Amino acid sequence: MLVMSSYIEILTEATLHPPPRNSSPSLATMQKLCAFYGHPQKTFPMIHVAGTNGKGSVCTKIAKAFELQGLRCGLYTSPHITTFRERIQMSGAMIPGEELTSLLQSIQKSAAALSLTTNFFELTTLAAFLYFQQKQVDLAVIETGIGGTWDPTNVITPLLSIITSIGYDHMEILGYSLEEIAAQKAGIIKDKIPVIIGPDVSKAFMQKVAEIRGSPLYQSSFQDSDYDRENGEVARLGLTLLHPYFPLSSQALSQGLMAKPPCRFEEHEREKKIVLDGAHNPHGLRRLLKKLRSCYPDHRYRFLVNFSKNKELSSCAKLIEEAAEAVHLVAHPHPRLTPREEAVKYFNAKKVLLENSVEEGLLHALAAPTTGLEIVVVTGSFFLMHPARKVL
Repeated sequence: MLVMSSYIEILTEATLHPPPRNSSPSLATMQKLCAFYGHPQKTFPMIHVAGTNGKGSVCTKIAKAFELQGLRCGLYTSPHITTFRERIQMSGAMIPGEELTSLLQSIQKSAAALSLTTNFFELTTLAAFLYFQQKQVDLAVIETGIGGTWDPTNVITPLLSIITSIGYDHMEILGYSLEEIAAQKAGIIKDKIPVIIGPDVSKAFMQKVAEIRGSPLYQSSFQDSDYDRENGEVARLGLTLLHPYFPLSSQALSQGLMAKPPCRFEEHEREKKIVLDGAHNPHGLRRLLKKLRSCYPDHRYRFLVNFSKNKELSSCAKLIEEAAEAVHLVAHPHPRLTPREEAVKYFNAKKVLLENSVEEGLLHALAAPTTGLEIVVVTGSFFLMHPARKVL
């Protein structure tokens, strides 16, 4: 077996040459690997968070509150903005590159010895479990990748499960109805383990699953045009339920709830105001537009966008086009992004400007003349965020 010399090489190989997708999804590979390593996921308490949108924000807020309390808290989230190491953190510090490389090399060798083929997320999830075990964390906050039932993170039995929201995304994997998608997210509900759901999650559906599992169910009823405040209330409810295990000071709680990941309504000032937001599905874009209209009702909105290949392009394009003064549709070399020439078919050509790169498009959007107040909104994919940030 070829042993790669850096985590970047290993992860690039896993991304560009994934194993064939199993027509029958299974956790068998993840379970066998965890067993080989003595079940590292059972050596520290965890909080498990799923949802179409908001899960990264809820994870970040919970982890930050525990960090401010002085606890050694692991955080596993996705995607990243600048470096993969953002995905695996301990008390706010990213995993060092050399430690990540060592863990990934070990897992590759172990998988080969067991005649197992791992996909990208199995590889990285096990690396996170092993890292948190090595660092003897007091607890860890774990975000699912896609769905819940068959997500590689779903080999854990947490202290608390959280489902933030349900919307259309990854339908080719999760199903084409909200009930099918909800059923996949509900897969993280474990026997007799409390579960929290966000305000737009169907309580009736989740209650049925929770009753079968014997799991107490709680719903955050707080709704707001500001989705960060909504996510904050979900996190607050989670921290309240966890208080008997990990009590927090009022200061750690309040400051933790203020934390949020990068590129979630991240504002910048240049020639115009710029908002970077990783909304990448209809549910997320509706929330973004609602917040824009609430915060900046007198502004026009100029969008810089592209989308991943597996997204609801028609619905996303329609939502943006209805709100947009203009749309700068960018080309970007990431293999998972839709080719610009394909994405343009979903837009009204009168509003679309074709851009050769994120950097070029953002500079053009900032320089475009306007007759009133205007905001440049970079959205549609997290893959656009790093090049946009470099310009800013």
